[in-house]
Amino acid sequence: MIYANMAGYLVVAVSGLVLGTLVGSKLTTAMMSMVHALEARMATIEGAAITGKPTVGAGAEKHAAAIEAHAVAVTRLAGAIEKHAAAVDEHGAAIVAAAVEGQAAALSVSK
Repeated sequence: MIYANMAGYLVVAVSGLVLGTLVGSKLTTAMMSMVHALEARMATIEGAAITGKPTVGAGAEKHAAAIEAHAVAVTRLAGAIEKHAAAVDEHGAAIVAAAVEGQAAALSVSK
C-alpha cells in the first residue's frame, strides 16, 4: 500500500513536471517575443535620437504637405468654378440676346 501511494505521488510529480515544462516553454516563448518587440522599438527610438531626426516629425511634415496640397487643390477648384460661372453667364446672356432678337424680328414681321 505504501509503495502504491509512493508510485501515485511519483506519477503526479512527473506529470506535473512535464506539464509545467510545456506551459513554461510556451510562456517563455511568448515573453521573449514581447521583449524582442520592445527591444526593436527601443532601438528605433535610440537610433532616431542618435541621428537627431525626430520620430514624429516625419508624420507631421507629411501632414503639413497634405494640408498644403489640399489647399492648392481647393484654390484650383475655386478658379474652375469661377470660370464655369462666367461661361454660364455668357451663355445665358447669348441665349437671352438671341431670344430678344428673335422676338424683335417676329414683332417686326407681324407689323
